[in-house]
Amino acid sequence: LADALDAQPVLGGTGIAHTRWATHGEPSEENAHPHMSGENIAVVHNGIIENHEPLREILTQRGYVFTSQTDTEVIAHLVHWELEQGGSLLDAFQRTVAQLHGAYGTVVMDIRDPERLIAARSGSPLVIGLGIGENFLASDQLALLNVTRRFLFLEEGDIAEITRRAVDIFDVEGNAVERTIHESTAEHDAADKGKY
Repeated sequence: LADALDAQPVLGGTGIAHTRWATHGEPSEENAHPHMSGENIAVVHNGIIENHEPLREILTQRGYVFTSQTDTEVIAHLVHWELEQGGSLLDAFQRTVAQLHGAYGTVVMDIRDPERLIAARSGSPLVIGLGIGENFLASDQLALLNVTRRFLFLEEGDIAEITRRAVDIFDVEGNAVERTIHESTAEHDAADKGKY
């Protein structure tokens, strides 16, 4: 990865990434996150989509071509399809997660609107780190302790829309909700594995 970044530097202010276990498919570049659909939808996902096979069949019938063995690529194509049906990225993502069965913490972005991320939690933890003029997402607060001490924990079924300056959270029924801000006192190296 370091060599690839040296050869082709990445520029930008918003990004999504995921270091994954190979739940579906071998650990390979084709199966690595983020997964794309069309030229604009990018998705990372931690968890398992239990109904990915029937969804893959439906999407294939709609003309989508799969380039990986992962269940995550199903999410990317579903979001792309739903966005094509109309509404905002948030609307499309809400319609998408209603079709998913399984456990997931997932984040989607439309590269045409790179200042906005949409995240959903079902069974897998997701935490939002609150910064000054910047916000962060991770599956665990320990991953964010070097950039912030203030956290919002998404609850089961929550969907969040995140920009540099704002965080809006919606419950499973689509209602805007407030989540308590927690201050962490953990040390930033609490998750350090030393030489391992």
